[in-house]
Amino acid sequence: MLTFNDGHIFALPIGPQLKKSERDMFLSSLSNDEQLRIVKYKHWKDQQRALLGSILVRWSIQHLTDVQHIQIARDKQGRPYMIGNDSWKGDFNLSHSGEWIVVALTHEGSVGIDVEKIKLVSDDVMRFAMSQDELQILQQHAELEQLKLFYEFWTMKEALFKTGLLPITAPHLLNTIAIRDTYKDFQTQLIYLDKLHPVSICWSQKQLQVDVTILNKQEIKSKLGSS
Repeated sequence: MLTFNDGHIFALPIGPQLKKSERDMFLSSLSNDEQLRIVKYKHWKDQQRALLGSILVRWSIQHLTDVQHIQIARDKQGRPYMIGNDSWKGDFNLSHSGEWIVVALTHEGSVGIDVEKIKLVSDDVMRFAMSQDELQILQQHAELEQLKLFYEFWTMKEALFKTGLLPITAPHLLNTIAIRDTYKDFQTQLIYLDKLHPVSICWSQKQLQVDVTILNKQEIKSKLGSS
């Protein structure tokens, strides 16, 4: 188990389609409800994202905490959380997009994370998703830089929203410029997994050091095999 006093991000590439034996091994380590939720996806890549996301959440919690028997429920908004646990006071959050799956964990407090794959969006989408303050900043930059900044703002909105701590019904309603003054206890950090995948993490504790670990499926499989 790693030393875990602050925050941690684990990132896992989705990779090529799993062999049937790998898929079955991963599925067998999950609850019946989780298995049923995952196999409902028709396309292999959607199913693999959901499967590896569930596996990565459990692997990360077992890797960083003393919790070994993991029970996960979902709230009305679909946000997953742990039940039946009194030893770990932290939080976790999951996101996936493009070629990556990411999980964030905190030692205590709440956390939200979002990864997005950068791709072209229309002006209408930008105007819908951004606040006036954010649009003004975007318009000060060249077109290609605007797209990059758009996704940096959007991942931050999603991460803030996914903490579950804000009285906002949708992430596009957030103004990331103003929120820094309104919620001074919230901290955010932006990283890039590669040139096309920005990740934002938000947490509710000050002075948090966030470490990042890039994993591969073999590391996940070896942990499952030794459980």
